[in-house]
Amino acid sequence: MIDLTIKEKQLERTVKRAKEKNIVIPTFEQMRNPELIPDKIKDNLKGIGLWDINSYNLFRITWKNEPVKKGGLFDGVNFVELPSELTGVKTRIIGLIGKWFPTGAHKVGATFGCLVPRLVTGQFDPTSQKAVWPSTGNYCRGGAYNSDLLSCESIAILPEGISKERFEWLAKVAGEVIATPGTESNVKEIFDKTWELKKTRNNVVIFNQFDEFGNHLWHYDVTGHAMEEVLSQAMNSKDHYAGVVLTTGSAGTLGCGDYLKEKFPTSKIAAGEALQCPTLLSNGFGAHRIEGIGDKHVPWI
Repeated sequence: MIDLTIKEKQLERTVKRAKEKNIVIPTFEQMRNPELIPDKIKDNLKGIGLWDINSYNLFRITWKNEPVKKGGLFDGVNFVELPSELTGVKTRIIGLIGKWFPTGAHKVGATFGCLVPRLVTGQFDPTSQKAVWPSTGNYCRGGAYNSDLLSCESIAILPEGISKERFEWLAKVAGEVIATPGTESNVKEIFDKTWELKKTRNNVVIFNQFDEFGNHLWHYDVTGHAMEEVLSQAMNSKDHYAGVVLTTGSAGTLGCGDYLKEKFPTSKIAAGEALQCPTLLSNGFGAHRIEGIGDKHVPWI
């Protein structure tokens, strides 16, 4: 459940900060349907790059961005259908494309779903607190990016074995970057560091993607609708929707599977994981370098 208890005094400070920084927060409905975004904001986006640190880019947290690096507006959902010559099967396989989100990954959506409810209820105070984003890669990138757009201080935590490019980018965006031992599958070490911060600092708020239901909710409401829209566009009268396959990590993207399950009750939700670390398959563990999925535990959400 998401706690929507309002803390009035902190909320007053948040609203004041937003006005000072000219920050406008989009709704989930606008993320699903960018045509609802005000023309004034669209006009401003025409001069802004996809990855630019500009609060107007909050409105580009959608699957429907025009696939250009700068000045793009919105179109249909970005997706690709894999040819059978490549897959080796007759089954039609369609994948959504996350490249055209700011930061190049849909984790800006998941982190938006975690941070914004705390901001609009006054549970997170951007004038005195820091948002901590523990991750094995893209989640902390999305969290640091959104924090910057929303004028919040951020701390990114990720394994030291993750790509050099991630660390170089985070050094420019996050207020603080902490490297923990291991690689993609070393999630426990990240948790250990978050507990250490919680015990030693009184101004941090942990946004743990593995138990933040805002992560699941964003994918249910935004990604789920995007997938449904693609299916309505791509399927013909002879097609049957079988299900969705998602690689395991925080389990946030499973939210879109839950949405599609409601629309197609006989469909399946399949989870994929690294063979080197088959946690769900056989309670196994190990190391791998598939950046973007975590393991060695089953997330709360």
